[in-house]
Amino acid sequence: MAATAIDATVSSRPSGRLHEHRFFCSISVLVALVVFIGFARTYFLSSWFHARPLPAPIIHIHGAVFSGWIALLVIQASLAASSRPDIHRRLGIAGLVLAPCVVTLGILVANEMLRRLWAVPGFDARAIYAVALSQILGFAVPVTFAFGLHRSPAFHKRLILIGTIAMMTAAFGRWPVHFLLHKPLPAMIATFGLLLLLVFYDLLTMRRIHPATALGGIWVVFIELTAIAIGHTTEWQNLTGYIHSAAT
Repeated sequence: MAATAIDATVSSRPSGRLHEHRFFCSISVLVALVVFIGFARTYFLSSWFHARPLPAPIIHIHGAVFSGWIALLVIQASLAASSRPDIHRRLGIAGLVLAPCVVTLGILVANEMLRRLWAVPGFDARAIYAVALSQILGFAVPVTFAFGLHRSPAFHKRLILIGTIAMMTAAFGRWPVHFLLHKPLPAMIATFGLLLLLVFYDLLTMRRIHPATALGGIWVVFIELTAIAIGHTTEWQNLTGYIHSAAT
């Protein structure tokens, strides 16, 4: 009931709805662009850059499913802006199927990355593993609540967006830019910048931060910064050593 009341306040005017649709369409395209730039050299345009083949089939599957989720984000935002809620609802079923696949494949790929980077010089495989798992948690929790609040559009769209943004650390960390490439903390800060865009939008349009923006944003920042701290502890080093030994 509270979510419905807030939704009514947020979208009470036609001009407000128009601005909201434009914003969410624009930021979904921005997220897709972040992903494309990050994975262009190793995935989307790998043949152009003569990249080495992906090391495991599971990474191909993960790439396809994750790309499908990003494409669905852009399509759903566009459908909402085009006043096609009927198609939007039908495609929402695809999201219900894709979301658990994104989580499951994310964990499998994180385990594969831990194994592959374990002895590679210049990479702290244990810390990277912690960051990878934090992104999966950052995605899973907001998206789970988003599906539960699908009848409250303002909550639903923000939580879906926030969950997707949580995974942008991996994309920013692959940008061919010196201060981002393979640097988890700067990549996280860039990711938090996307969350700030949503905060600024709420402040400009509502003069306050929407509860979904506040709670979802706090969760993503907390879980990812916690991963940076935990990734260098002795307990985490021992745990990842056990996981690596069990998987090899």
